Amino acid sequence: MTTAKLALPDASRGGLLRRVLVYGATRGTAEGLLALRGILLAAVLGPATFGSWALVRLAMRYAALGGLGITRGLEFELLHPVPARGGDTRSPAGVALGFMLAVAGALAALALVASAVVSSAETRLLLRGFAAASVAESAYTYALVATRVRKSLRHYAGLETGTAALHLAASLGLAGLWGPAGAYAGLTLANLAGLAVAARWVELELSWDPATLGRLLRLGVPVAVTGMVGTLLLTADRWVVAGWGGATMLGYYAFGGSVATAATAVAVVIRTVVFADVYGETRSAGSAAAVRAHLERAVLPFARLLPPLLGALAIAVGPLVAATMPGYAPAVPAARLFFLGGAAMGVVNLASIGAIAAGMQRRLPLYAGAALGVTLALAFPALTLGLGLEGVAGASLAGHLVFAAAVLRLDAREAGVAAPARFAVTALAPLAWCAAAVAAVGRLVPGHDSASAAVAVAAYLLLLAPLAWSWAPEWRRLRR
Repeated sequence: MTTAKLALPDASRGGLLRRVLVYGATRGTAEGLLALRGILLAAVLGPATFGSWALVRLAMRYAALGGLGITRGLEFELLHPVPARGGDTRSPAGVALGFMLAVAGALAALALVASAVVSSAETRLLLRGFAAASVAESAYTYALVATRVRKSLRHYAGLETGTAALHLAASLGLAGLWGPAGAYAGLTLANLAGLAVAARWVELELSWDPATLGRLLRLGVPVAVTGMVGTLLLTADRWVVAGWGGATMLGYYAFGGSVATAATAVAVVIRTVVFADVYGETRSAGSAAAVRAHLERAVLPFARLLPPLLGALAIAVGPLVAATMPGYAPAVPAARLFFLGGAAMGVVNLASIGAIAAGMQRRLPLYAGAALGVTLALAFPALTLGLGLEGVAGASLAGHLVFAAAVLRLDAREAGVAAPARFAVTALAPLAWCAAAVAAVGRLVPGHDSASAAVAVAAYLLLLAPLAWSWAPEWRRLRR
């Protein structure tokens, strides 16, 4: 298989690989701390209560959609401020923060009212935990966006890592004292502490300007619609599992997701490093040239080089869980596929930068909706046929691949690639191959002892041989 060679300008700006590695070291630490928080909370709380924690985290993801994508509009406008009358620059930061807090506060108030009337003590705790944590997370999210644009990558990375460390210490420490109530309190306090640190350099003064708000939302709402459908896509499998098997089954499934958080971390790192480059090149060189450059220097290397590594990590999950937390062994098959599903969504995140920079973001919700349909169409039959959590994870992976293929095709058309559909399929072929290899090895070598692990690794490496031809060219592009 081959892809059309893209004629690209040299836009490395000091070397993408170097910048990714520098930021990735701290971002990887942050993601590792958050993953460790989930794993250790699962051990402290047990599958059923950890399933309740996962429900609160799901609810918070949906609550964030109430911001209507204003953070994406803020991100773009801080990079390209609009001159106001008199030569000043109109700052959208206070307007965005005020809107985000208003939305989060309204949802929190509804949750508190509901908590006062429900009869179940567990549900009451969930609603109150959501109310406190969602407001704090909304303010902290604003601080992260403002820091990413207005300060150096070093400040942003330090804020992420420090807050992640607080999440681990506060949530785990307080959960040990007060159970799930302590976990929610730790989640809230860590976000507030991160906001307090960022207050030294981000604007926290609330303001209101309908024109500025309208401009931010015009940029953000299409992304928010995509985010809404995308969140449904990312969480539909969890709702299916919760509806089918309750909080305990969800606890196992969410544990698998916690183990595999590294799969999406690399894409987040690359997005943070390159998004300003892509937006700037769109203005200076045109959208076609910017998207071509982004595809070659970021998207294709990610799609070809990361899946084999993530697949190897997936193979290692079984022995690791068996040695440290054997009670969660039922989550291992799903966790393996989560690694590759995360890689597919990583491709979506990276490719979406090009689509947004070129003004094509309104098409993304349709693609996400189609992918959601694929996930749901496959998830329920998987459970009915007895494929269990692995079957649901496979359905989720299939939906993510459909989404990634659609966005890649859109980017390729904008970039002028002759056969955009073939380009998308070829770019995703290594990822699909690695997913199939991981699933096959898991079936052929089901044991988790050291001997089985050695056989599984050898079998996986053998299955990777057809992909080896593509690694050296992508590595050279990264180093260029």
